[in-house]
Amino acid sequence: MFALIMIGSFGLATLALPILETSLSDSLAFFTLGGLEVLIGLIAMSLMRDPSTNALFYMKFMPHLVLLIHFPASLLLLWISSVRHDGVSAFSINYIFIYWMFLLLFAVVSRLTYCVHQRRFHKALD
Repeated sequence: MFALIMIGSFGLATLALPILETSLSDSLAFFTLGGLEVLIGLIAMSLMRDPSTNALFYMKFMPHLVLLIHFPASLLLLWISSVRHDGVSAFSINYIFIYWMFLLLFAVVSRLTYCVHQRRFHKALD
């Protein structure tokens, strides 16, 4: 399960690449592959029964990873796109908001899953 969660995290990086393009048809492969990877990670987190210590630590750290790595990287990619195409395209602006929703969804689900497993662990100890 930990490997599937990691695949979901890698999917977030793949989903960031279409920010560099000017239309959806140019980046449909990245969007499809990244979307499937994120979906696999979200399903793995929701179906997990007894997570390993590594998986719990990663789920606890995931919101910080999104905030410190994926979010600034998306802003950097938007800046690179604006320099490369002499201004920011409408597709890039629209897509970056969709990408930020994916980041928010992945961070919230990982945090909620971590809290559920922590509560279950504390109930087992009592």
